[in-house]
Amino acid sequence: MNDARLESLAKRLGAAAAERLDVEATARKVLAGLREQPAPRRTWIAVHWLRIAAAIVLLIGGAIAVQRIVPVGSGNAQHNHLVADDLGDLSADELKDMLDQFEEIVGSGSVMLDSTDLRELDAQQLQAVLRSLEG
Repeated sequence: MNDARLESLAKRLGAAAAERLDVEATARKVLAGLREQPAPRRTWIAVHWLRIAAAIVLLIGGAIAVQRIVPVGSGNAQHNHLVADDLGDLSADELKDMLDQFEEIVGSGSVMLDSTDLRELDAQQLQAVLRSLEG
């Protein structure tokens, strides 16, 4: 009996609340409020900033990937180091003998160099000549 009595009370309360509720007036108030405050929209600036940020992320990621795949300047640094070590160990007389032999090698080929030109070169210029002949 208690369940039946609770159901009848709930029906009477629901009917009374439904009679007091004006659905049309509530709908008009809600629509008027929505018309006064338009929905927020993204502006074109926000969209462009998002695209710019995405492009920057892609560029940085691509640069990091390329840097890991292709090491920068590893070959030239190694050759420069080897030439500097070889020339640094030579004395002045040994360097002159090497230049004379170098003149003979170059003179026998297609390139002709004057001996005074080679003796006037400093260490960096000589390294550049040797590197150019290595290919």
